[in-house]
Amino acid sequence: MNTTPFTRSATVLIDYQNLYYYLKHRLQYPAQPGDSAAEMIENLRAMLEARGIRLARGFAYADFGGLDEHIRHVQRALYLHGIQPFYVPSTMHRNTTDLQLAIDAMSVVETQAETDTVVLFSGDRDYAPVVQALQAAGRRVIMVSFRGHLSAYLLENTASGDYVDATELLSESAREHLIDEDETRTPEATTEFEEIKDVPYDIDIEALEVIERFFGQYEEVYLTPLLRKLSEEIGDTDDHDPKSLIGDLEECGAVRLERRRGMPYDYTVLIVNGEHPSVIEIKEELDEQGTTFDGTRFESEYGEIESYDDGEQSAEGEEDVKAVEEEV
Repeated sequence: MNTTPFTRSATVLIDYQNLYYYLKHRLQYPAQPGDSAAEMIENLRAMLEARGIRLARGFAYADFGGLDEHIRHVQRALYLHGIQPFYVPSTMHRNTTDLQLAIDAMSVVETQAETDTVVLFSGDRDYAPVVQALQAAGRRVIMVSFRGHLSAYLLENTASGDYVDATELLSESAREHLIDEDETRTPEATTEFEEIKDVPYDIDIEALEVIERFFGQYEEVYLTPLLRKLSEEIGDTDDHDPKSLIGDLEECGAVRLERRRGMPYDYTVLIVNGEHPSVIEIKEELDEQGTTFDGTRFESEYGEIESYDDGEQSAEGEEDVKAVEEEV
């Protein structure tokens, strides 16, 4: 229990997109990025309280739909720690997380007179103007970042030089599973692309177009929302259901499926082979038509894909997922 009287009030702004991917690529199983991030936020709150700083508000920014098939678990953990998840879509051209964070940082100045401290959980150089603007408005800024990812330029623009090494916020168990950046993680149950062959059916080409149009901004596509979208856009035609379409595309080397460990369940992702001639042709056609995912059509198209975080699926969808995953 904190016995230090609160003399200051803070708003915490977390670039959760960067934090999640940093942990995802640096933590070895069984450590999980979502759980470790929640532990870090809890420890950050305790550290602030020890300094007499009350965490009044907190926001975490990310394209949560693209982070984890079971992201509801992560979002719930954030809420329990007093951090509001703020959903911002990624585009093919730029991650919009930093833009929304910057807007809200300025909103703190305009609407939260009682907040005298802003904790910025990121080390990106791009946030230097935000730090300067906050300090010009009389706010104290505390930087939180992993030492190897903290921009020296950013820290130089923090007048107080107040910096917290994010590694210190990790639990002892998580630090034991933190690998060096130059180490390569071994893929889990990874399948290689099959030999490149012509896509056998026109409907398979349609399936590739759906994948690129609706999921082209992601390096990995979660299987559950993909099957749903294929069912919505193409349906079952001449015995070509969504799972058989994926099977065709795998056989011709256009895509591959990989298993991933997750919380609370393992899951399957699809990866597109960018060197397959049909994939290259479709990308070029979509670029020419201006129908690639660029963020401006998010509400009309991507907004329909709610299965990333709704945690539910129809009985038919469950059968499709199970059937495809058994083939991985």
